[in-house]
Amino acid sequence: MKNDKLILFFVATGFLFLVVETRYNHAGVWATHPTAYIPVVATGLGALLCLIGMVVNKKGATAVASLLVLCSVVGLLGVYYHTEGDVNRLQAMLTSNTREERVLRSQGELGGAFGERPLLAPMSITGLSLVGAICLFGTKRK
Repeated sequence: MKNDKLILFFVATGFLFLVVETRYNHAGVWATHPTAYIPVVATGLGALLCLIGMVVNKKGATAVASLLVLCSVVGLLGVYYHTEGDVNRLQAMLTSNTREERVLRSQGELGGAFGERPLLAPMSITGLSLVGAICLFGTKRK
């Protein structure tokens, strides 16, 4: 149980860093894309859920873990918004030559599917949520 709390503490810390990062990266798009608030709220909620998960009993841990699984959907939703629902952009990013991208980015010539948004960055929300949920589902509390 002690290790569970330590893991949840680090996951909560990761969520808090994501609150700051998503708030910073989405700052210029609030007016045009109100959906940019979703990851900021979800990561703050994720941090709070992890901290709550550190102190609740078995039944409460199951409820908190279920909410974290629900929170993990936000990452998938973010990938959808970042790719604008275009599977071809995601496929182009997954099958690209990363060395060529770094050269083009350093020369300021990077455009296309890689020009604006980090396509897979929202998956960090999904990953942290699922780590926290797995930790809570597997806990042996009274």
